[in-house]
Amino acid sequence: MGDSSVFTQPLSALRRSSAGIILRIRLENFMCHSSLQIEFGEWLNFITGQNGSGKSAILTALCVAFGSRAKETQRATTLKEFIKTGCRFVVLAFVCLVVVGQSGCCRKTYAVIQVEIKNEGEDAFKPEIYGDLIIVERRISVSTSSTVLKDHRDIDVENPCVIMSQDKSREFLHSGNDKDKFKFFFKATLLQQVNDLLVSIETRLGSANTLVEELEKSIEPILKELNELQVKIRNMEHVEEISQQVQMLKKKLAWSWVYDVDRQLQEQSTKIEKLKDRIPMCQARIDRQLGKIEELRECLIKKKTQIASMMEKTTEVRRMKEDLQQRLSLATKERLELEEEHGRKTNKIQKMVNHVRRLEQQVHEVHEQDLKNTQ
Repeated sequence: MGDSSVFTQPLSALRRSSAGIILRIRLENFMCHSSLQIEFGEWLNFITGQNGSGKSAILTALCVAFGSRAKETQRATTLKEFIKTGCRFVVLAFVCLVVVGQSGCCRKTYAVIQVEIKNEGEDAFKPEIYGDLIIVERRISVSTSSTVLKDHRDIDVENPCVIMSQDKSREFLHSGNDKDKFKFFFKATLLQQVNDLLVSIETRLGSANTLVEELEKSIEPILKELNELQVKIRNMEHVEEISQQVQMLKKKLAWSWVYDVDRQLQEQSTKIEKLKDRIPMCQARIDRQLGKIEELRECLIKKKTQIASMMEKTTEVRRMKEDLQQRLSLATKERLELEEEHGRKTNKIQKMVNHVRRLEQQVHEVHEQDLKNTQ
């Protein structure tokens, strides 16, 4: 806005730490400012202008740049409402010299707050990384993040003693209630933050006590089991002593076996010596038996030869037997045929004899008839 002015008063004569001094702020599409850049002095700065020229917008921009929520500025309920009319989308990011993180891509409609902070002196924040100047740039979007500078400087933008907006100053000046003033004092001196912290600690302490009681109850069976395990451990130690005694007895038993085996070896050695004396006599008997075996082997060979000869003869006899059996079969068949032929011939002869007898009977009858006829 062109109607606002900035008056700076350099006080270089006074010594102070120069780290953390705001040197410049640049706004783009933020509230009523399309494009605004202001350079600040190192000490006290005054911003003047007509109503609606955007003086409070500059202070609001500083609050938003240092991480204040939209509701805390009492100018909007969401960050989107800070975008100048006609802009519909925003991006949030914080940049230190270079852009550290960017959560989204910028479109043609956006709002930008860029704050340049001096980083020199004893309280400088990581000068080996960021140098003498830190640039905090915030692009308004759906999401937001924190800045390292805010954590380092402990800038509480919600504290009215750090940043007092127009609405908060009006509320403080027109409030005649001591209770409201005490609330302001309570918040400005960080007692509210300490109280909230104490309440949170008390809540966590209660939860921790409850958890401790539950753990104590849950640990009772574990302690009981631990006692049982200690009793078992003592029993196991007694068992270990018994096991050591068993090992000792096993060693003694092993040595007793060694003594017994040694004694048996000596007895066997005596027997072996006695048996060695009998070896020549046994060898002679073995030689005699080997001679008998040779004789028996020769006899066996002869018997095998005889058996082979007899097998040949047996084969020939078997062949003759088969030939005779074949002839016998033929003779038997021929005899059966002759018997059948004999039976047929006999039947035929019997028939002829009967026929002859009938003829003789007829001749005799004819002869008698002739005799009768001749008388």
